[in-house]
Amino acid sequence: MEKLILSAVIIDDEIAAIEVLADLLKNFSNIKIVATASNLNEGVEHIKRNQPDIVFLDINMPQRNGMEIYKEFITPSFKVIFCTGYDQYAINALENSASGYLLKPVDIGELKNLIQKVSDEFLEEHKQLQIEDTVNVLSMPDFAGENIILDMEHGFIMENSRNIVYCYAQKSYAVVVLNTQKEFMVSKSLKELQEILPENQFYRTHKSYLVNIYYIQKFIRGNDNYVLLEDGVKIPVSVRVTSVISKDIKKKLTV
Repeated sequence: MEKLILSAVIIDDEIAAIEVLADLLKNFSNIKIVATASNLNEGVEHIKRNQPDIVFLDINMPQRNGMEIYKEFITPSFKVIFCTGYDQYAINALENSASGYLLKPVDIGELKNLIQKVSDEFLEEHKQLQIEDTVNVLSMPDFAGENIILDMEHGFIMENSRNIVYCYAQKSYAVVVLNTQKEFMVSKSLKELQEILPENQFYRTHKSYLVNIYYIQKFIRGNDNYVLLEDGVKIPVSVRVTSVISKDIKKKLTV
């Protein structure tokens, strides 16, 4: 059977709990821990930096509740596994938004079953590559892009559109991500930002994401639809877009 190595981030405010789970995960050769964090804010940074497959997440943390991860990642490209001391009845309410949960103290048998379940899900998604829609865009267009003025809270910044990889919604504002991995928030909604960026260069894959098509490598259709960017970042694609994304992008490339 094909074996995938899955990367994982652990977020828990109890250092001892992180150490216990990390020690248990050493029993699984297909799990690689890439980062740990003692609070959600730090964990979010690790997730953005490492793009893990799985996030083991405590719920009841003092600064920010673990459920707030869905405010940071509206449609996560990773699997969320909650590790918590909540009782069975409270956990059942979480199953709609998570791939699973582990009650503390973590039982190695329950962990094994959950790792197997999540691994099977990833294998199934990996098989979808056989029927994936692929957009091969290997170079930027001949045109130099457009210089854009982006309003910020305390002024504005000038940026060329070819340097913008993608943008995502952050409440009523938008965050711009550059090819240097620098991010900054602009004083516009994602819809307003889309209106000032070159139409033939950017595509709205999801209500919360706007992507520069020249950084897209592939479109993957599966349990979670997403486009894979050159740097490995996965950008979600909404269900309504999956049937037209290939045609829409090809049209933009011919403009």
